[in-house]
Amino acid sequence: MLASFAVATASPAVATASPAVAAVTCGPSAPDYDPGSAQAVNQVSGYSGPAMRTGPGGNCQLLTRVPWGNWVTLNCYRFGDTVNGVSTWSAAHYGGYFGWVSDYYLSGRGSNYAC
Repeated sequence: MLASFAVATASPAVATASPAVAAVTCGPSAPDYDPGSAQAVNQVSGYSGPAMRTGPGGNCQLLTRVPWGNWVTLNCYRFGDTVNGVSTWSAAHYGGYFGWVSDYYLSGRGSNYAC
C-alpha cells in the first residue's frame, strides 16, 4: 500500500514530442565496442551540423554540433528519440567531446554495435 501511495504522489511526467514515449535518460555510459567512424551527413539548412547531446534524445543537453562532412569515432548505439524515422543514436567522440548523435545524421546509420 505504501508503494502505491508513493507512485500516486510522484511528480508529473515530463511532456515530450510523442506523448506515448517517455523522455530518454541523458548521460548514460557507452562501452567502446565499435572500432569504426561515421561522417555527419543529411545536411539540414540553417544548422552547422547535427547535434551531439548528453543522451540519445532531443531533451538532453546540447554539447556541440559536428560540422557537416566531419567524422566522429563511434562507440555503440542505443534506442532513443526518433529522427526522420530513425530511432537509434550512436555514442561518439568528436573534438574532445563525448556524446550522442542521431544515426539519421551519420553515414552508414552510425554504429553497428549495441551498447
